[in-house]
Amino acid sequence: MKIRIKKIAFLLSVVVILIGCTPISNATLYKRIVKHLPWYSPKQTGISLTLPVDFDDTPKTYIDWIYIKSGEFTMGSSDLDLEHADDELPQHRVFLDAYWISKTEITNGMYKNCVDAGVCKYSVSHITNPHFLDPAYTNHPVVYINWKGAQEFCNWIGGRLPTEAEWEKAARGPDGKQYPWDTELDGLIFTNSNNLVGDTTPVNALPSSVSYYGVLDMNGNVREWVYDWYDLDYYKHSPYNNPQGPEKTGLKVLKGASYLDSIRYTRAANRLAHKPNSPGATRGFRCAKSVYSY
Repeated sequence: MKIRIKKIAFLLSVVVILIGCTPISNATLYKRIVKHLPWYSPKQTGISLTLPVDFDDTPKTYIDWIYIKSGEFTMGSSDLDLEHADDELPQHRVFLDAYWISKTEITNGMYKNCVDAGVCKYSVSHITNPHFLDPAYTNHPVVYINWKGAQEFCNWIGGRLPTEAEWEKAARGPDGKQYPWDTELDGLIFTNSNNLVGDTTPVNALPSSVSYYGVLDMNGNVREWVYDWYDLDYYKHSPYNNPQGPEKTGLKVLKGASYLDSIRYTRAANRLAHKPNSPGATRGFRCAKSVYSY
C-alpha cells in the first residue's frame, strides 16, 4: 500500500511539473503518465472508420507476398520507450536472411480453402464464431486459430509461420521504428485497435497502416501467432544471426495488437504469449517463406 501511494505521489509531482509546458514531447509524456493514475479513464474519440473510395471487396483467395531483403534491423525496445515491457529489453541488432511475408493477415476465405481441401480443421463451431462462414467477413482475418492450425495452413501453401524477428523486421523496417505506420502523416486512421471499430476489418481496409516494407495491419486487427516459443529473458542471450526463439517453454509468441487492444500494444516491439493450443477471438496469423522455397 505504501509503495502504491509513493508511486502515485511521484506521478502527480511529474504531472504538476509538466502542466503548462508547451513542447509536444512534454505533452506526450504528460499523457503517458496521467493514464497510469488510478482515476484515469480514456476519452471517447468518436472516430469512425470510412473505407477507401477505391476499396476492393473481392474475396481474397490468393496471397500477396512481400519480399524482405537480407540485412540488419533494430529489435526490441530501449529504456527511452516509456511504454516498454521488460521482455522487450535489451534493444539489439539482428541480422536476417532474405524472406517473404504475406502482405495481409490470413483471411476467413483463405483458411476456408484449406478446410475444404481437408488439410486444416477450424477450431470452433459456427455458433462460437458465425463470421467464419459469413460472406460479409470473407476478407476479414481468420480468428479462433491455435498455433498448430496456423502452422498447418502455412505449410499447406508451402510456407511457415514467420519467426518473431522476421515479423518485427517486416513491421518496423531496418531502423527500428516504434510503430509500423508513418507517424508524420496526420488525419488518417493507421490502426484498427483501441476498440475503435469494435470488430475486425477487412485486411485491406487500412492502406495507411502500411509498414516500411509494404505490409498491412501489423499494428492492429488481430494478434498474430509467430514461430517462436516465448521466454521473458530471451533477448538477453538471443543470437545475432536469424534467431529462432528459445527451446520449448510452453508458450508461443504473438505479435501485433488486436482491435480490442490499447494503442500501447501497437508498438512493433510489443510481445504477447499464449499456450499454443489456445484459439481466441483476437488471434490470427500471417505466413512467411524462406527465399529458397519460393
